[in-house]
Amino acid sequence: MTTDAADRGRSEDGTPRRVALVCDYSLDYLGGAQSAFLDEATLLRRAGHDVLLIAPEPEDAEASWLREWRGIGGADALVPARVTLPGVDLPVIRNTAGLRSRLAQQLAEHDVEVVHVHSEFGLSAAAISAARRRGLRTVQTVHTFFWQAPVPRGVGVVAAGAVRIFARWLRGFPSSRAALAEAPLDSALRGLTLATGQRVDSVVSPSAHQAVRLREAGLADVRVVPNAVALPDAAAEPLTSVDAALRIVWVGRLVPEKRLMEFVAAIAEASRRLPGGSLSVDVVGEGPLRAEGERSAEGLPVRFHGRLDRGRVQELMRQSHVVALSSYGFDNQPVTIVEALHARRGVFYVDPALTEGVDVAGLRAAGPEPEAMAEMLIALVQDPARVVLASQRAADGAREFDPEVHVARLLGVYAGRRGL
Repeated sequence: MTTDAADRGRSEDGTPRRVALVCDYSLDYLGGAQSAFLDEATLLRRAGHDVLLIAPEPEDAEASWLREWRGIGGADALVPARVTLPGVDLPVIRNTAGLRSRLAQQLAEHDVEVVHVHSEFGLSAAAISAARRRGLRTVQTVHTFFWQAPVPRGVGVVAAGAVRIFARWLRGFPSSRAALAEAPLDSALRGLTLATGQRVDSVVSPSAHQAVRLREAGLADVRVVPNAVALPDAAAEPLTSVDAALRIVWVGRLVPEKRLMEFVAAIAEASRRLPGGSLSVDVVGEGPLRAEGERSAEGLPVRFHGRLDRGRVQELMRQSHVVALSSYGFDNQPVTIVEALHARRGVFYVDPALTEGVDVAGLRAAGPEPEAMAEMLIALVQDPARVVLASQRAADGAREFDPEVHVARLLGVYAGRRGL
């Protein structure tokens, strides 16, 4: 890099070196979007880029994620929120003139060249506006375009109107009113994401199947950049055999769209038809379905661990034979898949739309119903060689999520290069 290029914060080929990453969600709870956000910040920082992390102020000033971020020299601009919406861990931060002015000043102080948002609410809206005021390139990663809110249609119509009113108050611009889903509330929620995508220069989708849906909705510049994880430890060793019970780890939020109850029903059916001691299941995560899930799992070989840190999740995955993902029609590109492949374990899944990683190391049930999942579980117990083969293929599946590949693709988006 020449001196002039360094002063401008760009490499000699014009690739931006200074980026602001923005997330509306609380980082105190590491769901999939939050994990992908912090991993991306860490990977860019490790690659030598200056990253300004803009996020809601944590409840604990000594939050582990913030301590780790500052420990690698990361800069941050934290924004306080007086209220957090329960259930979704969304701090309520409005796009106000004062916030836009503050963010514009911070972007200038850090000589930011690209503003990259990972959500679609008030803080992201303010960051996009501040970036546009300064003539900076803007990018949005869409973590899900498949919002689902299972409510009666009459309730959904009213709720959809309330969502649009709240979103306009929060963000300062209207949501898209395009018909994006059959259910009115689902369509309104997807309209929040689409309206943000219409205000940025490029949209990143971690999966090819979501990218297709975003393009169909009218977004012209959508790039596919699969998630990557910034795990400190080396990848695990693949399985060579399956001894005793088939050990399964299920990881996710305990909410209807992740289909925990259907998975527990599948375990019940498989256990009824298999000899005792054939299955052992660990459920990791928190959410409103925990109590119901524990009641349904009484008498089954299922243990609920609640929310665990990433190190403990990796440990459980490495102690398992397979990682389970039971969502259908909801997930974009789950970080759980990347973590499973890093642990060199195959992925039991049901959604044929998912391809990245699982096209190599996946074990897909014939359908999303509990009966179909149970049939697959029984087949894996009876033929464990399939589980071993999926584990051995995990290293090949993980190449799609290589950190260096992720950063290179992302920098191409930042530079406005085509072909991604």
